[in-house]
Amino acid sequence: MLNVMTTTRPNKMRTLCAATATAFLLSTFAAGAIGIAKPDESDIFFAARHVPKIVIEITGKDLNDLRANNRAYVRCTVREDDKRVYDFVGVHLKGAAGSFRGLDDRPALSLNFDKFRKNQVFHGMDKIHLNNSVQDGTYLNEAICRSIFNDAGIAAGRGSHAIVILNGRNLGLYTLTEGFDHTFVKRHYKNPDGILYDGGFCQDLDGQKKVISNTPHLGQPELKALWQAAHEPDVKKRFEKISTLVDIDHFLKFIALELMTAHWDGYCQNRNNYRIYTDTVAKKTYLMPSGMDQMFGDPNFNLFGGVGGTVANQLLNTPEGKTRYRQVVGSLYTNVFRPEILGERIDEMAEKLAPHGDFRGHAAGLKQRITARANVIANQLGVPPPAALKFDNNQARVSNGWEPKIVSGTATHAKRSIEGRGVLYVRVEGEANVSWRKNVLLAPGNYFFEGRVRTANVKGTDDLSTAAGLRISGQKRALKIDGSKDWQPFRYEISVGGMQEVSLVCELISSTGEAWFDLESLKLIRR
Repeated sequence: MLNVMTTTRPNKMRTLCAATATAFLLSTFAAGAIGIAKPDESDIFFAARHVPKIVIEITGKDLNDLRANNRAYVRCTVREDDKRVYDFVGVHLKGAAGSFRGLDDRPALSLNFDKFRKNQVFHGMDKIHLNNSVQDGTYLNEAICRSIFNDAGIAAGRGSHAIVILNGRNLGLYTLTEGFDHTFVKRHYKNPDGILYDGGFCQDLDGQKKVISNTPHLGQPELKALWQAAHEPDVKKRFEKISTLVDIDHFLKFIALELMTAHWDGYCQNRNNYRIYTDTVAKKTYLMPSGMDQMFGDPNFNLFGGVGGTVANQLLNTPEGKTRYRQVVGSLYTNVFRPEILGERIDEMAEKLAPHGDFRGHAAGLKQRITARANVIANQLGVPPPAALKFDNNQARVSNGWEPKIVSGTATHAKRSIEGRGVLYVRVEGEANVSWRKNVLLAPGNYFFEGRVRTANVKGTDDLSTAAGLRISGQKRALKIDGSKDWQPFRYEISVGGMQEVSLVCELISSTGEAWFDLESLKLIRR
């Protein structure tokens, strides 16, 4: 027998999808400018595979007041999945020129759970936003981009989804995001007593800012000092002055990720959709992204040219700033902006949303745009782009590089040898969704993913995507192998529209049983 590797998912993580769980752990424990937070109820909420139903009721005077002033908080009652009831919740309409919709349409909403009832929280959060996603038909941009920033240690809040019912009207699927408020600051920053600002609509750092949390100093002197530092004519002194007022590595990462994700409506290009936190103890100012619903639209988005946000532009126009920025982009490209990991997260979101629509096409399109963007960044950095999988006589074996994964439940994974052949083995006890996975880069075209599968005591259901089989992440199987079967051939069709990183999956979804996947038989055939 070969070396055996056994993995058991910790109880606390059993309800979390693996890529999302990885994302929340990365974001939760990111250090540097952001404080180190412990996992809490909100982590579990954002990592769960369930899409909650949020029922909002606004009545009487509150409804009339909201019609009269849709930006002012009024009281409402919120019911979550017909289980939890929150009363005296503050609600108002939100959105800017492109996303705002009226109360009788499909409005975006802000919910403040402790606005009128002290200490009331929603899964550990005081405030959440329900975005109508009218500018993002994929419903995926906010959540994936927030995870990218959080992975890098930039406090971007987190994103998920909900079904929204407002006064009896089913408004359908919404994007649910974490609100910016004092609870958010306490979670993400070591010193929670600084000042949190809204950046304003298409407004640079010299504009008068709306205060979100805590009492500002008269005249916003911290922002005024940063603005003055950015206009220092001596480029060496300019870099030094800006560096004393911001965490320079944090600020450069913020700039880099806005441009790497093609965030055209963010601070760096449009001076829009950003928040500011000023740590009044450390005397440092931090920028955070917001409004990431229109992302990755242009693979050739400007990465090393001029930007619109004045402080960012003035920093990048210093020799030291330019050098440090290029180093930061390279580090983020290597360690954070990884299409294979992002693609897996996107697939899991699409699977989570499957009961509410077919998001597989949206997921595939977004993954292709991210891969295209990564290739452009690699070219601008002088890094050779990854090569697509090579085929010999239209066949490519994929017997190496498989990694275990547990979506839910508990399982034992092992690499073994049976009859002199290497196999991927997995066993489940209790309801579980587990697999072995391998990422490959495929050129556009049509393929078969083939291999031999053996099962013992596997329980399937009427759903063909249960039991054992082969597929790619983000797609469902139309065949299954259950019960106790000797080696069976399995074939899965793949269609790739553009150069795309796909995750091959050898999976077992069952309440009991074992499955073996013959490594030597696993291959891709180009049609």
